[in-house]
Amino acid sequence: MTQPRKFFALLFTLAASAVFAAGCGKKEAACPFTTITWDHTLEDIQELEGGEGESYDSTVYGGPVYSYPKEYEGLEGTVKYSFDEKNRLVSMAWMYEAKDSEDLAGVYDKLHGQAEDMLGKSGFKYNSDRFADLTSPGDVWYLDTGNVILNTVDAEDVKILQYNFLHPDVSESNPQDGK
Repeated sequence: MTQPRKFFALLFTLAASAVFAAGCGKKEAACPFTTITWDHTLEDIQELEGGEGESYDSTVYGGPVYSYPKEYEGLEGTVKYSFDEKNRLVSMAWMYEAKDSEDLAGVYDKLHGQAEDMLGKSGFKYNSDRFADLTSPGDVWYLDTGNVILNTVDAEDVKILQYNFLHPDVSESNPQDGK
């Protein structure tokens, strides 16, 4: 191969690699509050979290849910691992019960900022102007690798934040895409 042909072949290969890499640059959610992934088993979770934890049957996914105390970002909360009827891990959620509305808003703002740094803006409008005064903050990232949901409940008797990572098989598409 002559020198100009080698140069153009190399240039074409580099350009094709750059285009391919850009196409593969989709956002992927790396769950920040656990090292568990969708490929792990209950035994892996029990080894990581230290024991059997509390368990109950999921009314959503058809299998058991295992919960453990879990510190994340210096806050004491609970991590919940949900399985489907085939014993596949389909949901990982961290829940935090806030002291008051100000604490809840501060934790939400911090975690939401971190999620946006990792995943970009969600593009989902959970809070519309019409319901701004009635709804607690929340956001959803609809990803091919599984949805990520960050939401709060700020009621008189309970103030809870939940940070949830869903398996792609139980994730839904963005309902606002069709509008």
